[in-house]
Amino acid sequence: MFKNLCPSTLGISGRQSEIIELALTYGFRGLDLEINDFAKRAKTQGLDQALRFLSSAKLRIGSLDLPVRWRSDDATFQADLAELDQLAAHAAKAKVFACKTIVFPESDHAPYHENFELHRKRLAEIAQALAKHNIRLAVGFHAAPARREGKQFQFIQEADALALLLKSVNSDNVGLWLDTWEWYVGGGTVASLKAFGIDKVAYVTIADAPGGVDRTALTEEQRTLPAEDGVASVQEIVALLQDKGYKGPISLSPNADCFTGMKNDKILKQCGAVLDDLLNAAEEKTELAPAGAAK
Repeated sequence: MFKNLCPSTLGISGRQSEIIELALTYGFRGLDLEINDFAKRAKTQGLDQALRFLSSAKLRIGSLDLPVRWRSDDATFQADLAELDQLAAHAAKAKVFACKTIVFPESDHAPYHENFELHRKRLAEIAQALAKHNIRLAVGFHAAPARREGKQFQFIQEADALALLLKSVNSDNVGLWLDTWEWYVGGGTVASLKAFGIDKVAYVTIADAPGGVDRTALTEEQRTLPAEDGVASVQEIVALLQDKGYKGPISLSPNADCFTGMKNDKILKQCGAVLDDLLNAAEEKTELAPAGAAK
């Protein structure tokens, strides 16, 4: 695993060169890029010039958001899909680890079974387009009840349902965007994650949840930094990822209100230290495991 930074998630903004300097200062080895900025820079400056700061800093690109409106009408979807090839080629050259996207937990247009089939079909088409360039597609979900209020049709909001969708796509480069908070709120456990398969994890974000609150009543404002009294099994999941050889990015993703009033350098110092503690503990646990112990 490598320490990855998603600036927008933490409420961080600024010039790319400034963010890169801070990321290096606090030991990050990867950085998520904003897709529109990446595409614009690659088109107007050329890819090598667009990536000059990242290249000189030897930072990896952890992820890009998938630039395809795949929940829209067919004409819009096909138009975006046609443009994906060029961007995927740039992403491959830039060694982007994954493109990521979210399955919404509701719909105003289609009941569950129709929506499931639409998702399966379109995710498979996107995966095929990305596979030509050896790019993984990381798919996540929203589990918080507030995300689906007032909508006519309910859709995927549980970890097991997302796992079923991803398995139905049946593409080797489609994987799970594992967000520890969403996984917990959506009823996922360490056991169900093992059953799904760590080899199918394509991107990881970390947030904890407070104890003493029913998971179905949690709100996204209650995404917290990992804590001893947290209930999202963060430490156990990170240790499992380490043990099973996950090689991708791991980013912190608490609610940005956790850093209210803090400047960029203080935020990254705290986040860097939290990730270091998680990764060091996972490495120690792996090293202390008895030889021949069951994985």
